[in-house]
Amino acid sequence: NLLNTMVRYVPITMRRNSSKLITTIRCKRTLTMVLSFALALFFGNLLCCYAFTPLTTSRAGAVGTIKPTLLRVATEGTIDVQKGTDTEKKELSYASILKAIDESHHNDATQACTYLPDETQIQAIDAVDAKPAELYQSHPTLLKEETVHAIRSAARNYFEQRGDNWGLQDVVLDELLSEGSEWKKELDDAVTKVVYPLSRSGFIKDHPNSSLTVTSATVFVGGGYPGAAVTTTALERDSGMITAHIDLGTDEIYDEANQQNKAMGGLFMESLVNDALVDTASAVVGPLTPGQLVVHRSMERTAAMILPSNLHEIEAESKEHSKQSGLDNPTRTKILKTAETARHYCLRLTLTVKNNENQEEIAEAPAEERSYMLRSFARFRGDDRVRYLTLAGIIDVDDYENHLWLGFDYSARANTEDEVDMSQRMSDINKAIFHLQKAAELCPTDARVPFQLGNAFVARNSMMDQASEGTEQYADLSKVADALQRSSQLETVAVKLGIHDINDLAICLNGLATNFCKMGEFDSAVDVISRWGECGSIRSSLEPEDLASHEPKSIPKFEWIKAGERDVAITTYGDTAVFDEDDIALIRAAADKRFAQANGAQTSRYTMQYEGNREVHLDDLCKNDPALKERMDNILQEKIYPLVREAFKDQGDNGGHPPPLGALSVYDSIFVRYNGDVARKAGRIGASQPLHQDGGMYSVNIALNAHEDDDPVNGFTGGGTFLEALSVGDDETVRRPASTGHALLHRTTQRHAGAPTTSGIRDILVIFLTARRPETPINNEYTYGIETAMRLQTMAKELPREQCLRGLELARSYDPMNGEMSYWLGVHLLQGDPNDPSDERWEEICRGVETLEAAAELNPADARAYYHLGMAISTRHKYAMRTKRAHLLPPAAVAASRMIETFEEAIRLEKICEEAGCKNGFNVAASYLTLGEFMARLRNFDKAMEYLSLVEGALASAGGLDTPWAGGFLEEMNRMKSYCETETAKLSENAVV
Repeated sequence: NLLNTMVRYVPITMRRNSSKLITTIRCKRTLTMVLSFALALFFGNLLCCYAFTPLTTSRAGAVGTIKPTLLRVATEGTIDVQKGTDTEKKELSYASILKAIDESHHNDATQACTYLPDETQIQAIDAVDAKPAELYQSHPTLLKEETVHAIRSAARNYFEQRGDNWGLQDVVLDELLSEGSEWKKELDDAVTKVVYPLSRSGFIKDHPNSSLTVTSATVFVGGGYPGAAVTTTALERDSGMITAHIDLGTDEIYDEANQQNKAMGGLFMESLVNDALVDTASAVVGPLTPGQLVVHRSMERTAAMILPSNLHEIEAESKEHSKQSGLDNPTRTKILKTAETARHYCLRLTLTVKNNENQEEIAEAPAEERSYMLRSFARFRGDDRVRYLTLAGIIDVDDYENHLWLGFDYSARANTEDEVDMSQRMSDINKAIFHLQKAAELCPTDARVPFQLGNAFVARNSMMDQASEGTEQYADLSKVADALQRSSQLETVAVKLGIHDINDLAICLNGLATNFCKMGEFDSAVDVISRWGECGSIRSSLEPEDLASHEPKSIPKFEWIKAGERDVAITTYGDTAVFDEDDIALIRAAADKRFAQANGAQTSRYTMQYEGNREVHLDDLCKNDPALKERMDNILQEKIYPLVREAFKDQGDNGGHPPPLGALSVYDSIFVRYNGDVARKAGRIGASQPLHQDGGMYSVNIALNAHEDDDPVNGFTGGGTFLEALSVGDDETVRRPASTGHALLHRTTQRHAGAPTTSGIRDILVIFLTARRPETPINNEYTYGIETAMRLQTMAKELPREQCLRGLELARSYDPMNGEMSYWLGVHLLQGDPNDPSDERWEEICRGVETLEAAAELNPADARAYYHLGMAISTRHKYAMRTKRAHLLPPAAVAASRMIETFEEAIRLEKICEEAGCKNGFNVAASYLTLGEFMARLRNFDKAMEYLSLVEGALASAGGLDTPWAGGFLEEMNRMKSYCETETAKLSENAVV
């Protein structure tokens, strides 16, 4: 009471001076001490990037319906003051801000939902079903079956009249009322006789002079179509004080054979997740029967969801057969399937209190609502976001979200790119950690809190490292690991129940695996990466392979594209294509619609974007198009999955990876549009992608329109897939599918590029396949070995050298047939201290040469491997001469021959890549310079001059003659030429003598 009174009536005058806020407080000394932590603030521009879902508008719509005056308060922190004929802006005090909130609350309580009755008699009833800590209370028969059916029918008719009865929908209850709505009387009675008393008995005990009232009543509906979301409301908290959730039952869309598994409603409650770490279904209140009521505090984060009626039996059976540990478990699978079978409805009421003594008097809003509104306002603020959040924290000290968002914002301030004193940044990050630890203490079940806490520890560690020049490196790693481990456990529950997709969990696991790598705990890192790999296997909503189906499939004919004896890729041909004309029209129309809606904004989650390229994920297209989703599922089951199984079935016998034991599934899929005309206007050769490897296990590239060769009028020119492996032979290196609708398939580890489309538009659909974890894995089958190697390699390259080498060695062991693993290990083995004369350093250099030899053998078309192998041979020679180990070198003629061979092969391969518009970009001039230097050391000056004379031409081809680095090359070239000429002259003189 003291704090509320103080905040309302202490006048505060603010004056801005540059980026600092000078705050003058006229109040007693004791009150100043209480407010000191809140008002000693430094304000700057905030850059807030949150990995988890940001604070959003309440489902109840309270924030979304901010009155104009209140919106001005939120966005500007000012009001208009009339002075004579002029209007001036006046900056608001805390008291004025809170007064505006109180007015808004009063208006909502007295005007927002007048069609539902207020509480007229204060009474309490015992809960039929009460849980520990009074998280929620339930009443099984709030509404009769006839009333539930009538409300559901009214909602269904409302959406059908608007021609939009699919997807997630909501409608304010008032829109469903009509003359003679018989169900209205029973609902009114239920609200006054059950909802209000149950709410008061469980949660409203400190407002004896106020009556409960409904501020919003909304019907939510979802499910009943292919790919439907499990949730009908997002996981978030509501406005108001109390939320009343009333289940309204389902409209069956598909007639399931087993009616015991019919769809029902439920409520995911985040506060129950602690128990769900052992028993996933315990985080769910339900299944709920139609007409059942669940009441909980609005500050609880919940999500309405669709469940199978036998949820708990499914989970018990899964645990009995040890199938429940992974993400891809029977409970999750059944929940997702159930959401597709029925359209589910629920009614959610938001309750608050209003002044019962004087309806006209604007009373102080409840503390939790003041706090909630201030946090919502903070979204609109820039410089003084922390000001609003701090005030919210003072008003409601028990609301953990105030600390959560203060932690977010202090972290953002600490990580700002602006030039801020390091001591200020350290102060901000310490405040962030303080608030996030407090949030974790108040709410141990919100996955966002430990995730942000882990990131704050990472940021502080980075600052400590900068401040101490590396001596304090990785000081907080164990704290980071604990926080991210906790976050991943909590988020896993939401993923297993279908509440969230895997994106947040994957981000968390990525951070956790990286942290374990920094700690040198690579076994733990691999375990986390395996979980991360499983995330990829359930990322897409497209159907996984049905291993139980043994019906014969009509797959397209195919043949292997080879480089000598090496299998490179598969191309389909013949009358049976992967896509027919209708399939192509369907997907191109969906992509066109999405690009038009985006209006130029990026539609891909991948960051490697180039002028002339546009991408959209197939899952995003299917999310808004059930017909497309159903068609794609059929194509996967009937053509793509069996095609991959058949085409790669013998790969294990040829030294590669055999197809996985688990069901194939879509890791990701993207529609790519290459616009050659746009790319050329931007100064590019054409619309293309650089050389790379893909994620997952298999890549399927399907042509969606014709090349100029097949359609001279509308076809594109250029384009296709550049397959690096074909560079070793005389075959064409750029390949396209046989015709529209046909596909090109290869392993994701096959290095390739999108060759430049030089004119017109080229559309393709690329599907990346991975696999689900097999139910009975065998010892020599590791489902995510390929992906583990790639991810571990990426992480290791960012580590200090000793840990980097350990990580790269481990990555190589998981996919020894991937030349990329040997290549990067070899490169980093050579990047040690050149002045270290130890035997250990000598062994590293020799191992680097051997590893790069292995990389070139595994991928004899990789120009980079040959280039770095040549550099490695040169490095070994110079190091041996300097450290008196020349006797350990191979004969000079052998070394020279191998070095010449590697550099010349690197240059030959790079020219092939460059001709295709897909060059690696290594320094060809450096190859010639190194060869010249090496020949000069062997005193073969004629050969040295031959190579040195090629340096300037290589620099000119790279377009870099006028750059500072090119000047250094030319200077070194001229110095070496001069040395060779001098030494050649001496040899001539000696010969004459």
